[in-house]
Amino acid sequence: MNFLGRQEKLREYLATTRFDALLISHLPNIRYLCGFTGSAGFLLIAESGSVFFTDVRYDTQGRAEVKGAKVIIARKGVLSALAEWVGARKKRSKGWSIGIEAEHMTVAEKKRLTDLLPSGLRVRDASVIVERARMVKDPEELRNIRAAVQLGAGLFDRALEVLRSGVKETEVAAEMEHAARRAGAQEMSFATIIASGRGRRCLTAGQAIKLSCRADSWSAISVLYSVVIVRTKLAPYGWGTARMRRQKTRATPTNR
Repeated sequence: MNFLGRQEKLREYLATTRFDALLISHLPNIRYLCGFTGSAGFLLIAESGSVFFTDVRYDTQGRAEVKGAKVIIARKGVLSALAEWVGARKKRSKGWSIGIEAEHMTVAEKKRLTDLLPSGLRVRDASVIVERARMVKDPEELRNIRAAVQLGAGLFDRALEVLRSGVKETEVAAEMEHAARRAGAQEMSFATIIASGRGRRCLTAGQAIKLSCRADSWSAISVLYSVVIVRTKLAPYGWGTARMRRQKTRATPTNR
């Protein structure tokens, strides 16, 4: 992944705005920009460079994964470390206007950041800058999306192996999720939906399979990209005797 190139494009955009720096808080966007895969962190991008802040749990992981940014390990709160770092550079950051991801940062986080930063610095809502950049996929991203689609579609074969009358829908879901993990999926992007029988398409999973019509919906995440798979199998004359018909997979790649 060309993380340096992605950050540079964001800096080019930054030069056309009223912001002096952008604070990235949405974890998928952080991963897109610098490669960090942990669950806590902030990425500050300014004209002079990028700085990534995380807590002590990710000391080793952060230094190994983050590309194109200096890594700061917070000994207390991550926002506090960020504010201290900015405050220690009063001459350079005096009068700064910092743009935040308003779609993702909570009101409480914004207020706390404002209170922690030195006086004179402004925190303002920014538009969905990174999401717009992510709409255009590079060749490596396209390969990852195709891999996620293939991985998700392959789970259908495992479902056919375990489906039979009397098997609980939760058991089928568990087998599919286990197969996804073994195939390299990082996680399921939402709870696997297994529904059988008339009127079951909008109900939660858990009922035993015993009716003639069933539908599946499942997902898998592979290398940041998730794919949603929907397939329906029909057994019009009873589960044990009818031939099941495979229908086309509808795969919808979605950024997480």
